[in-house]
Amino acid sequence: MKPVELSSPLLRLDQPVAADSKLMFEYCQDPLFERFLTVPWPYNATDAETFISRYIPSAWKSKDEYTWALRAVDKPDLLGIISLQPGSGSIGFWLGAPHRGNGYVPEALRLVADWAFSTDVVDAIHWECLVGNIASARVARKAGFIFQGQAPSMSPYRDGSHPISWQGRLRTVDDRSPKDDWPDEVVAP
Repeated sequence: MKPVELSSPLLRLDQPVAADSKLMFEYCQDPLFERFLTVPWPYNATDAETFISRYIPSAWKSKDEYTWALRAVDKPDLLGIISLQPGSGSIGFWLGAPHRGNGYVPEALRLVADWAFSTDVVDAIHWECLVGNIASARVARKAGFIFQGQAPSMSPYRDGSHPISWQGRLRTVDDRSPKDDWPDEVVAP
């Protein structure tokens, strides 16, 4: 499959390019990434360069994973990343710390879900995060995901384990409004 660009009045999703590797490296130094994400740690400049130049194009071509860069509509700078794995329907995302709180990730989730559902790439999207990643859970809730409880993660953590994760699902038939059946700390303002 060839990469697809998605956009809205708030956000543009396109392919990460070599020029994004510097910001990707900087964002991935965030201690929250070490705690909650599966990115290599410590994360170095070569990790960003390899992810952008090799992994992403290969994964699009093989249809294993579709990855987009998040960018504000009127600016070229990388804000974050969102990826969808069609085989499992699993979605993952991160946003650089300076850009959090602007609604970018819920909008990116909406764009990717709309595209994936309208093109029959998937009929359900699976989201998960390590228990305690309140920000990620709030984004999934805001995007309309239905909380499915806690279970070992589908995706292995960087040490190969499958830690207990919060999990959610969004289907083509689901109402996209936030649901109240999430853990209290996620629902609380």
